[in-house]
Amino acid sequence: MYYGNIISVISSDKEKAGKIAESLGKLHENEKLRIYYRKKGDYIRSILVPTEYPEKILQAAEAVSLSSYCVLYLPIVPSWTEGELALLITSAGCKGEIITEMPESDVRKLFKGLPLEEFPIHQTPEEFEGKEEDKGVVYIDKAFVVKGVGVVITGFSYTQVKVHDKLKAIPQNKEVEIKSIQVLDEDQEAVDTGIRIGFALRNVREDEMKDSLLLVKNEVKTVKSFSGEIFLFPWTKIESGNYHLVANGVSVMANLKINGSNVDVELSNEMPLSKRFIVVNVNAKQGKPRIAGYVIPK
Repeated sequence: MYYGNIISVISSDKEKAGKIAESLGKLHENEKLRIYYRKKGDYIRSILVPTEYPEKILQAAEAVSLSSYCVLYLPIVPSWTEGELALLITSAGCKGEIITEMPESDVRKLFKGLPLEEFPIHQTPEEFEGKEEDKGVVYIDKAFVVKGVGVVITGFSYTQVKVHDKLKAIPQNKEVEIKSIQVLDEDQEAVDTGIRIGFALRNVREDEMKDSLLLVKNEVKTVKSFSGEIFLFPWTKIESGNYHLVANGVSVMANLKINGSNVDVELSNEMPLSKRFIVVNVNAKQGKPRIAGYVIPK
């Protein structure tokens, strides 16, 4: 059974991010979110490169929220974008490393007080192999019809899924059955966490799946409102209001009622209750970090 992990390579330098990703895997899907692969036995590494950053912060946040490991490229002369990406990695709770030619002491000083202060520093990325945590969800990025097969979705698995398993599509709350599984164009009877998947679905129409964001197992708790603890960076002050929350590759609008370190959250769609949500303020002033912090549900 295939298993794997998902890595994001992030930088405001799109060309450099692409070269780093090429050293970690082979380009397989050349779209706005580029996806690279490297296969070794039953292990498959997926490398994500968001190409619309810094123009679109949500694309970078969604990619990082899909990843358990982040590779940050730091140019010799950093700008505000590198600071924003450091806040994004911190808010996601992502492990990782820094690729740079800057002196190590300068890097440690730049990220003082953030988890990145302790990240390994290299000039080329290290080999990394792991396995994604089982979250009971499957992220969906596309839904379409294949002649003779029916409705097909593509995405990433964050749980073990077998043929004939039944899961719930979010936000529609529609039960679907897994008709067949493909990984790298090969049929599989089951798939483990951290794998780029193609699922053919039974008893569902394309129009019922076109707006689906996730598949979730029945035991996964989904909510439309919850309370939590909010962690805000001192230079990204926000007040109660509407912001984007990002988790599991999905961004949703949310109304936050902030009272000190406590927050009440009302989501625009029912979502799985993740361990943490990244808070994104897309309306921050130019040059100011759009990553405000993160929320830990209680």
